[in-house]
Amino acid sequence: MKKTRNILLILLTLIMALSISLTGCKATKKPSPTRYTPTTPRTTPAPSPGMTTPAPSRTPTTPTPAKRPVPQSTRAAKIATNVAKLPEVNKATVVISGNTAIVGIDMKASVQGTHETQVKKKVEKTVRDTDKSIKNVSVTSDPDLYKRIENIAKGIAAGRPLSEFTKQITEILKRITPSA
Repeated sequence: MKKTRNILLILLTLIMALSISLTGCKATKKPSPTRYTPTTPRTTPAPSPGMTTPAPSRTPTTPTPAKRPVPQSTRAAKIATNVAKLPEVNKATVVISGNTAIVGIDMKASVQGTHETQVKKKVEKTVRDTDKSIKNVSVTSDPDLYKRIENIAKGIAAGRPLSEFTKQITEILKRITPSA
């Protein structure tokens, strides 16, 4: 009898513990608060005595189509294509961050020394002529940086957000222009 009572007591305790653990302490779901935005009534001032109001025009107006912003990857590809057309450049890759273009170029083997600086200035001018919204241009011919810029450009073109590459872009800019 005592054994049965102990088994029953243990079984009852287990059932209670199980039911408490399954149903107890759930977080309550609260509805998110809605924002109240007051609407301001539109009022038209009353015409002054002696003044007449012109009749509303009946000519239909055609809405001007809104300009869609061009994706940065498309802008960057256009810049890279134009830079690659320069005779001293084999290929180019571009990443745009805000109003800054980071350009990696693979120059022809014949370009060396002071001529390299002239080519970089040509690249800067080409970038600014291609995209008027670019204010800052950083150009590098370092093969390692070129590859890193190319990988970032491919990632952005594949749909990854620019914010994912912020740290890399900052590091590349520091390597291109250490004083910045």
